[in-house]
Amino acid sequence: MMVLTLLFCLLSFQFQLPFVFPARNISLKCMQDTDEFLSDLNSVEPKEYALRMYDSVGKLGSNILSGNVDRLGSYSECLSAHAPSGSFQGQYCKLHTLQDGADYSVGVCVPDSCAEEDVTVMSRLDILRFRNASFLAPPLSFFTMNSSSSGGSVATCATGMFPVDTFAAVCLLLTILGLVLPLAGTVYVAARGWGSDRRAFPAHGTPSATYGSLPLREMERNEHRNRIRWTRCLAHLSLSETPSRGKRYLGAVDHALKCFSWQKNVPAIWTTNTPGNTCSALNGVRVLSLLWIMSGHTSQMTAWLSLDNVLEWRARVLKNPLYLYSRSGPFYLGVDTFFLISGWLSARSFLKMPQTSEKGLTAKVVLRYYVSRLIRLQPLHMYSVCLLVALFSLAPWGPVWEVPKFHLDNCRQAWWTNLLLLNNFLSVRNSCIGWTWYLANDFQFHLTTPAVVWVHRKSKHVLVLLGALLFLASFTATALLTWAHDLPVPDPSEASENATALYFLEYYTKPYCRFGPFLVGLFLSIFMHQNQQANVLKSKVQALLGWICSLSIMFAVVALAYTVDGTSVTPSAAAALYQALHRTLWAVAVGWLVFACQEGYGGLVNRLLSCHIWTFLASISYACYLVHPTLIILYNGLQETLIHYTDTNMFYLFSGHCLLTFIAGLALTLFIEKPCQELKLLLGSMPAGP
Repeated sequence: MMVLTLLFCLLSFQFQLPFVFPARNISLKCMQDTDEFLSDLNSVEPKEYALRMYDSVGKLGSNILSGNVDRLGSYSECLSAHAPSGSFQGQYCKLHTLQDGADYSVGVCVPDSCAEEDVTVMSRLDILRFRNASFLAPPLSFFTMNSSSSGGSVATCATGMFPVDTFAAVCLLLTILGLVLPLAGTVYVAARGWGSDRRAFPAHGTPSATYGSLPLREMERNEHRNRIRWTRCLAHLSLSETPSRGKRYLGAVDHALKCFSWQKNVPAIWTTNTPGNTCSALNGVRVLSLLWIMSGHTSQMTAWLSLDNVLEWRARVLKNPLYLYSRSGPFYLGVDTFFLISGWLSARSFLKMPQTSEKGLTAKVVLRYYVSRLIRLQPLHMYSVCLLVALFSLAPWGPVWEVPKFHLDNCRQAWWTNLLLLNNFLSVRNSCIGWTWYLANDFQFHLTTPAVVWVHRKSKHVLVLLGALLFLASFTATALLTWAHDLPVPDPSEASENATALYFLEYYTKPYCRFGPFLVGLFLSIFMHQNQQANVLKSKVQALLGWICSLSIMFAVVALAYTVDGTSVTPSAAAALYQALHRTLWAVAVGWLVFACQEGYGGLVNRLLSCHIWTFLASISYACYLVHPTLIILYNGLQETLIHYTDTNMFYLFSGHCLLTFIAGLALTLFIEKPCQELKLLLGSMPAGP
């Protein structure tokens, strides 16, 4: 059989048979199936499956000059084609081609017996043809001013669902466990409440107002009392010799399941009360900053790989200040607002902790502060890693599977950098859920809070000197890095690929370049704590001047981003200076807003930012920040066609992502974040064992 096949191929060279091609580097099965497909396609009456396969091939469309160069074709139509002989079915592959300076891809449908190497060889030999016209015609050189030689095409074939390896299986198990525990806790508490209700009301009685099966008011009133009772119970069990370890274990399981129950966590989330001594305007600032970041991610994550008119998007959005919402400011100033809020809350929480210690600021207090911050960040952070891996391993991807696969492979290799909160220094280029560089920076900033507070307690003058040195060091490092690498300033999307990579590697993710906004929040909180009994603003004139300065700074930070040239051939001193100062200046302006609202000079701004709805949304904002890029990537990756940019389309995308993000954020807060916080409180009240 093999001898006959080789003889047939040799004859094809001699007589140039129309649908037979050389077997050079192509597997025998692929060669046979492709010959059958091309014969059925080019016959006098083409077969329906062959026409379906050819119809699914990507064709050149309109709007080429606006960036519509990718020809995805029809993924589902290709997979629906089956040869009558039953020997093969359609397989979707993409040929990536570099031609005339444009990197584009063409979707082709080939027999599923062909490997990626086979498809690559067939494209270079121009074997895939219909009526003497290549599947890849016409070339893009027709639309370019200067035609250049075409680079070779390289094929990658879609696999549908990604293979589930050990890492993905573990992530799936942890994801399911995170869903099962809250459900088990909820059913357990409801069952116990139903049993206690049956004992309390054996006959027909009047039930009290409940949430689920437990009295809501009684739960809220007795929550602290139950925790004290639990502590005393553990202390009693640890001193007594009669209770068995089994009873102690069952008691621990009982309280752990209660920590995961919805009856306990829903009231804690669904509240409009702001904790005492906390600026209520912070909730509005936090949520609006989150929405700003989500708007930027919706626009840019879609524009980078999923638009059919990306050049039009760049021309319209990147150069127009009216599209600040779409760019999230001069590249995500909302993140700097997060750093400001984090610094403010960091000092506020730590200034309270030493008051519970007779010795003041001790190593135990500092360690407790660090552990508390880790428990606050890491459970939901690592669960979001598992959630991404689980979702991306189960999703039926279409013709734009490359970005999800990139994120999935990165998490396989670099998940441990997220666990150590070092993902802003290690594997930055291929980081797992890359938007969590913010968490690494945030925790590293919190490491400095005890030292700053200690200096504050020792000497106010030394604190001022320390603050000046820290700000100066951050400004200098940022300016020098911008100057040395000629980094882009307003938006790295406009720069070259190498400059964009350096922007993220050397500047955007580094704590010494992003320290300024956190320091503003830290020192503002210390100042407000020190003067909480005094009215710092003595008159409305002072408040008016403060508002004028704050709004002027915001306007200058935004306006200068469109005037400073960050893409010049030679490094610019103005660009380096702007890069060094603009994020800290933005934090100063927002910090004034918080300070003025707390002092009673916020007016309408304070009333808007203090609305009760912000309190609920702020309570789920951490989960929303972690999950929203996953949802955007998931949506874009499941598309079979490219998205056309219009303001209306982007608004609807943003609205849909917001709705799904808030639903997912609420679920993650209920299932993971709040239970872990309750467990932390429970373990904190637990006495040492014998």
